[in-house]
Amino acid sequence: MKKAILWILILSGLVAGGYVYYSKQQKQAAQSKIETAEVTRGNLRSRITATGNLQAVTQITVGSQVSGIIQSLYVDFNTRVHKNQPLAQLDPSTFRAQVEQTTASVNNAEASLHNQEANVGNQAANVKSADAAVLSAQAKVDGARGSLANSQAGLTTAEANLRKGQADFLLAQRNEKRQATLRERDLIATSDLDTARTTTLTSQANVDSLRSQVEAARAGVRSSEANIKAAQADVDAAIMRKEAAQEQLGSARAQVEGARAQVSQARANLDQARTNLGYATIRSPIDGIVLDRKVTLGQTVAAQFQAPDLFTLAENLDQIQVQTNVDEADIGQVKAGSRATFTVDAFPEQRFRGKVKEVRQAPVTVQNVVTYVVIVDTRNPDGKLKPGMTATVNIEVENREDVILVPNSALRFKPPDYKPPTRRERPQQGQGGGDQKPGERRKRGNFQRKSSVYTQDATGKFIEHKFTPGITDGTNTEMTEGDLKEGDKVVTSAGSTPSSSSSGGGQRRGGPRMF
Repeated sequence: MKKAILWILILSGLVAGGYVYYSKQQKQAAQSKIETAEVTRGNLRSRITATGNLQAVTQITVGSQVSGIIQSLYVDFNTRVHKNQPLAQLDPSTFRAQVEQTTASVNNAEASLHNQEANVGNQAANVKSADAAVLSAQAKVDGARGSLANSQAGLTTAEANLRKGQADFLLAQRNEKRQATLRERDLIATSDLDTARTTTLTSQANVDSLRSQVEAARAGVRSSEANIKAAQADVDAAIMRKEAAQEQLGSARAQVEGARAQVSQARANLDQARTNLGYATIRSPIDGIVLDRKVTLGQTVAAQFQAPDLFTLAENLDQIQVQTNVDEADIGQVKAGSRATFTVDAFPEQRFRGKVKEVRQAPVTVQNVVTYVVIVDTRNPDGKLKPGMTATVNIEVENREDVILVPNSALRFKPPDYKPPTRRERPQQGQGGGDQKPGERRKRGNFQRKSSVYTQDATGKFIEHKFTPGITDGTNTEMTEGDLKEGDKVVTSAGSTPSSSSSGGGQRRGGPRMF
């Protein structure tokens, strides 16, 4: 019995020892699978990446405004041209014949015009005589109007005097009533009351006199108005005589205008014929280079409904630009003058530099994706860059010098026992959470979001470190405020479940997304 108990104790000890040894080995294996990255110090540049195409700064399509057969070609692909230099020549024979025909039509129309102009002189003399009669009658009207103005001024003065006299009369009446009241109380002498009554009677007589003056002034106004009507009747009669003369003159001038219209039409036809003859020579509108030639010798050019394209010219390929489309989420960070670099497939190892020239306001929507056109200017002195090349553009939006850099992979790590926050525990505005794009600050209003990373202590426990992030380039994120130091090892991944983390497991403070 004792031996059985002894064997049981021995077996139990072996099982317990094996379990302890196995647990220790498992813990060491789990810890060996934990991956870390080092917090560093350095410079950080936040960029926006987009694709686009190279194009000439100024590119012009040269067409033909007239139809004809290509008689001569003076340039070819890649030919350097100057402004007004001939590029091609259409057959000019038809256009020259039109010029000769319209020249003869102009000569005939000018001869007819000279005959009509001779008749206008006589009619013009009759109009001048009638015009003098109108001026004489108008002078009489002006004199009568002057008299009316004087009469109206006298009437205004008389009416003003009448109003003043009436005011004086009213004042005298009031004063007489006051004096009568005082006399009844035996407060003044009888002579004072008599004086007041005399003043009232005098004021009343003055009012009557002023009314007579007003009526006389009104009579003068009516007389002046009658004189004006009589003078105006004389003016109307003179005007009728003048209008009759003008009608005869107008008839003569109408004939002249008809002849002049024929001359103008003939000259316009001549100008059009000469212009068409000039259009037969296709000329360069700018100094530049021929990018494309779309016609051949002997080809017929038809310009009846739309000007056909003959050549494509670029003004200067020493300066070239990239037209790229930037997503609406990133366009707010792109400013005119921002530095940019780009590569092309033809020279994958060479990085070209430029600057943002403009950010266009018009949106471009393709399959519900909204982008905005950004133009990047660059130099092309050696001619390597050619219009139409596809470019991958990096636009610098923000730079940081000598800052603490936290690997983005550490921001995505959460301990195995991490529990997502409940809806009530989720951070509100300014309390953390959310993803961040390269170059975006984690700020909303006057608040700053917080992010979390984890380190391990000697026992394998996860230690949470909260910090305030700045900009990111998609690989590293700037730490603007926090307790991390250069050289700290932060956890980026773990193979299995180690010890519980401190700080309550560290609620998630979402790190930046990778792009």
